[in-house]
Amino acid sequence: MKIAVVGCRGFGNVHLKAYQQIRKEIDLETYVFSRDINNAKQCMNEFEANGYFISYDDVLSSDVDVVDLIVSHDSHESMGRSAMESGKHLMLEKPIGRTEEEGISLIETSNKTKVKFMVMENHYFDPSVWKAKELMAKLGRISAIIVRNTRFNSPSGWRRNKAMMGGGALIDGGIHYVDTLLNLGGEYKRIEGLCKSTFAGLEGEDTTEAIFDFGGFLGTLIYSWATESRYFPRFEIYGEHGSIVEDYKSRTSEKPYGNLILQLNGDETETIEVKKVNTVEEEIKGFLQSLIEGKNVPMNPTLALRDLKAVIDIYRSCGEI
Repeated sequence: MKIAVVGCRGFGNVHLKAYQQIRKEIDLETYVFSRDINNAKQCMNEFEANGYFISYDDVLSSDVDVVDLIVSHDSHESMGRSAMESGKHLMLEKPIGRTEEEGISLIETSNKTKVKFMVMENHYFDPSVWKAKELMAKLGRISAIIVRNTRFNSPSGWRRNKAMMGGGALIDGGIHYVDTLLNLGGEYKRIEGLCKSTFAGLEGEDTTEAIFDFGGFLGTLIYSWATESRYFPRFEIYGEHGSIVEDYKSRTSEKPYGNLILQLNGDETETIEVKKVNTVEEEIKGFLQSLIEGKNVPMNPTLALRDLKAVIDIYRSCGEI
């Protein structure tokens, strides 16, 4: 199987490092793309790729099987659609697009061309989320779910441009935490959001807080690139019989979430150990196995569209669009 990684710097580095490990398990040829020939050669050598491209048209006309697209958000729909129309299977780094229309276009193109398409939201592949979902039944009726991540991040380049991003921090890194909240909470009835642009240097917002009405309980989302704080749980679930809290002390660098702390009926807490995995490797391996085995992709792109719709609902609520 031949894969072209389009966008070999930035988060493309993370994908390329993952391929170095995955090649030990799956027979792959990897190729890198950069419009700068020196950058392309450097990426090829650094990550032991089989070759390089400096023209996207050459990628599309080549015999690669899969395009792994890691580019600015404004290029997701056009470059992703071109890849699938050229017969390439597509992995697309989140989000699925800047608008619902862009996301729907990609899903429809995948259905029309009969190629596989998956949006790369690695938090979806963190087993801590699904173990917490399983344990929620022990809590009885749920009252509140809190999901949050805050950091200092002042990116350069296209991430400062609201039109290219489709917004600000929330549609970029924040969509991962929207995904986690929806995987835990299910369908929401409405959203109330507040957004601010403070000092991260973005045209779009850098700090968002939103309340999700899930019907029987509330969800709270907090995401910021202007608030440094590492020492708190990234998600908490509260119910009539106790709580489930993510253990920040047990996180690893490759895995967004740590073990779980379960407390029931006021008794002593129990730590639930969760398998440590590299979530980027897991999502890529899952996609490749779907090709090898002829199965559905492990994260249906309609879920990525769901996450984008929630981001857009927050933006509408807080006046960003």
